Amino acid sequence: MTLLVGLVLLVMLMVVSVIGFRNTTLSTRMTGNAVDRNISFQSAENAGKEALQVIESNGFGVAHAGHYDPPLPGAGSSTFWTQGPGATVSTSACASTTPFSWKSCAASVASKYAGNAENARYSIELLSRVASGGSTVSTYRVTSRSTGGSGDAEVVLQTIYSQTTTP
Repeated sequence: MTLLVGLVLLVMLMVVSVIGFRNTTLSTRMTGNAVDRNISFQSAENAGKEALQVIESNGFGVAHAGHYDPPLPGAGSSTFWTQGPGATVSTSACASTTPFSWKSCAASVASKYAGNAENARYSIELLSRVASGGSTVSTYRVTSRSTGGSGDAEVVLQTIYSQTTTP
């Protein structure tokens, strides 16, 4: 009888241990994914800030990769931007490629964010330019993308930015 009770207790301890191990493994994976997503978010935000600095320094020009005037058709839809890196296309095809090709149609940040698998990328679109009362108001859509440390935690951020210039 003692042997049987001991065996049942050992089996119960083993089951509890296996369940605890699985929970610990799952928690570790979830934490890793959260860290990866956070790195991706911060990297995409950094790319957006770099794009805003380009606009502020009057560096926007359609001769640069990732700068578009007129804006890209279909770019107002989130599915246009979130389909992965996209196929490599020629720069002349960038304005008509759906989904957007982050590989060849976006500008890359100057330096890679710490812990990121690859450089984040951004796109700047001139939405409108209105002259009024001696000043000009330009409205831009800035879209940035990063993939995090694993390359799988895609984050796409978008902001609308207005710049007023006076002669």
